[in-house]
Amino acid sequence: MKVGSMFVVTVPSGFELEAKKEIERLIPHAKVRSLFFKGNLLLESPLEAGVVIARLKGPQTTYIGRVFPVDSKLKISPNRESIARLRDHVLLLGRLGNRDTFLVRCKRRGSHDFSSQEVERELGSFLEKDTGAIVNLEAPIKIVIVQIFQNLAFVGVTESENVLIKRVQVSRKYAKGERPFTRAEHKIKEAIEAFDFGIKPEFEVLDIGAAPGGWTKVLASLAKRVVAVDPADLDPSVAALPNVTHLKIKAEDIPHDMGQFDLVTNDMNLSPTESANIMVDLAHCLRKGRFAIMTVKFITRDRKKHLSDAIRILETEYKNFQTKKLPHNRYEKTLFMQKM
Repeated sequence: MKVGSMFVVTVPSGFELEAKKEIERLIPHAKVRSLFFKGNLLLESPLEAGVVIARLKGPQTTYIGRVFPVDSKLKISPNRESIARLRDHVLLLGRLGNRDTFLVRCKRRGSHDFSSQEVERELGSFLEKDTGAIVNLEAPIKIVIVQIFQNLAFVGVTESENVLIKRVQVSRKYAKGERPFTRAEHKIKEAIEAFDFGIKPEFEVLDIGAAPGGWTKVLASLAKRVVAVDPADLDPSVAALPNVTHLKIKAEDIPHDMGQFDLVTNDMNLSPTESANIMVDLAHCLRKGRFAIMTVKFITRDRKKHLSDAIRILETEYKNFQTKKLPHNRYEKTLFMQKM
């Protein structure tokens, strides 16, 4: 297919397939595929950008949220130097002229040394100096679009009217808190079975990143005591369990004199290296020879690297690593290990 235009489309998480079908009905010969982070699609069409936007804008839709025209994609790193690389790429597009008014709009997904707001400010400043264009936050003629998915950035410069924002008619596939809670229960049950790991009635467990409490609930049904660590609230039914103690703090703030446990579990939504470093810092909370379970989140498609990076860090405190891809963790792997 000859590509005339390309777009990043945001849709409600869990409805990617329905959104894909909706777009394909409106845009003939469109190619639509999921990007690695949930709730995001890449749309490629042989039609010009203005024609695509008009066809998506007119009819009432259910799943289409924001539509960002982009010109190209490039590889970036998590480091701040990537902002300068983005500047060079925008300059190559040649879409900003002297006295054009513009606004930089960035959405960053993943783990980086910079924020979306820093990209907007610094890139805007760079482009003003390099092109003579003028940042206008109220009514810009053009939008510089930067959509970042960890190590991949989609970049474009377009007329403001070509950025489409529609009202999504559904907000989530499940009631608030319902699926994450239930899914978390399945995940820890699958892990215990897959690793053939028996939690003894006298075990004491430290569950970090616990909210809303799916793992804590299952662990409390098997162990003597569970300390759940998360600044967010636990589900009331979990918080009320007699053998559950909830510490409303971050894992990084766990006091050093917490005591020792027989099992540490970690399902935090962090990059693999961040999560592994926290597990190393908390190794003193585990009794010698005891165990830990951690999910390794895949923030890019380079899954082998994420897993090896995490294990390389963990090897300073843990041994006897086992990994499993379980039915309820499509975007992650579960890691089982033993304290040295």
